[in-house]
Amino acid sequence: MTLVSQIFSCTRCGYCCHGETTVSLDANDQARMVAALNMPQDDVKEKYWRLTGRTVQMKTPDGHCVFYEDGCTVHNGRPWRCAEWPLHPSILSDENNFHTIADSCPGIKKDVGYDKFCQILRKLMDVSVIKC
Repeated sequence: MTLVSQIFSCTRCGYCCHGETTVSLDANDQARMVAALNMPQDDVKEKYWRLTGRTVQMKTPDGHCVFYEDGCTVHNGRPWRCAEWPLHPSILSDENNFHTIADSCPGIKKDVGYDKFCQILRKLMDVSVIKC
């Protein structure tokens, strides 16, 4: 059993893909997404990205991520922030964050308990292997 699987198992419910907020894409995210979609970057940019100055973000039509259709249609090329969610560092500093995130994500293994969850999450962050 991996460290991640001890505290999280994605149910692919898509709850984290809903809402008007979006994810900013760094250069690696952009390249990974272009490769996963097997499309020219200009086409990906026009169809899927929102540009605000120098910031590149995914579009959010109809209150959800542009890639959400009963699951992530760009899962192998998703941004690093999406790959790490819901294992967010804010959990380590405030137990309320743990409960808020766990209440919105059925993949969080709440039965592990907050202290054990944090112990494992710290290990994951130390070795940077969080990829859900």
